[in-house]
Amino acid sequence: MLASLLDGFGALADAWCRGKFRTKEKIQFYESMVALLENGVTLNEALKEVGDVYSSQGKHPRHPIALACSAMALSVQNGKKLADACQAWMSYQEVAIIAAGERSGNLLQAFSDCVRILEAQQKILSLVLSSSLYPALLWSLMAYLLQVIATKMVPALARRSDPESWTGAPALLYCIANYVDQWGLVTLISGVLLLILAILTLPYFCGPLRVVLERLPPWSIYKTLHGSTFLLNISVMLRANINQVEALDILKLNAKPWLRERLVAARYGVRMGKNFGEALQLAGHGFPDPQAVQFLCVLATRKGFSEAIQRFSQRWLENSLKHMERYSKSLLIISSVAIGSLMVLVLVGTYSLQSDITSALQR
Repeated sequence: MLASLLDGFGALADAWCRGKFRTKEKIQFYESMVALLENGVTLNEALKEVGDVYSSQGKHPRHPIALACSAMALSVQNGKKLADACQAWMSYQEVAIIAAGERSGNLLQAFSDCVRILEAQQKILSLVLSSSLYPALLWSLMAYLLQVIATKMVPALARRSDPESWTGAPALLYCIANYVDQWGLVTLISGVLLLILAILTLPYFCGPLRVVLERLPPWSIYKTLHGSTFLLNISVMLRANINQVEALDILKLNAKPWLRERLVAARYGVRMGKNFGEALQLAGHGFPDPQAVQFLCVLATRKGFSEAIQRFSQRWLENSLKHMERYSKSLLIISSVAIGSLMVLVLVGTYSLQSDITSALQR
């Protein structure tokens, strides 16, 4: 009984540590493997040595990197390929790159490419979070201000004057207060639930409506994030002499429904004899981006497409980051203007109403 409890506790501890194998730990793992492999250490030995380093020679066996190395080393020793061994630890994109590296015999380049993609994702995600934090704070402040208007300010003013006689800014404040009283909580809850639902369904929501919605955040942000890494992945696999159909098949293997829909459509076009850019264009999803697709149509007709798409993917990632920066500035400006306008409305409405009350008393 005690042994079973201890085993169960150990399994839970391993699962918790496995969940901590995130971007930072992945980058450390890849860089450590590169440091050993480029100095002639074999794959099995490298996995063992990296695991020993991060477990402090067995003193901390549940360190996330040590656990990952131990599990992957065991699978590789049992005859599995590294790409199969790391499926439980890495994203489908990383697995695809590692598989391409094994096929081309260049794991060093594959690990370096994985680091590059992880760092690119990290940059985009950090930019998304930083650009959303301050606007979210402003909108929360505006919601609180609306609640104050509806529950304190307008009722206090209404005790001094009949709201039905109000005009201009005071009348608008009265309408806002009535809406907040009747529908404010419903609107707030609905908005938050809709945002949560949109975020949770980003990898799964497909179809023509999704294509239309991808002009707006958060769908446009998700498309930018995955579109940039998609181009990086394709460039890596083409450089590893994997043909376009097989590269799309590898990416499709563990992709979520939204991305799989786009990969299947692109694969169909390539199988029909279209070049890579034309296949993406005929798919009709505007993925990874309508402008990028037009450039790919031109590049795909030239020699050295694998090198060209690598250079293009790097530039497109930089452009995507700049686009995200512009979006964050626009969102911040819109949020600032919205709360500023509300505050001006409160000041103008209060001053106007007080002036009307003072004039009425002097008559």
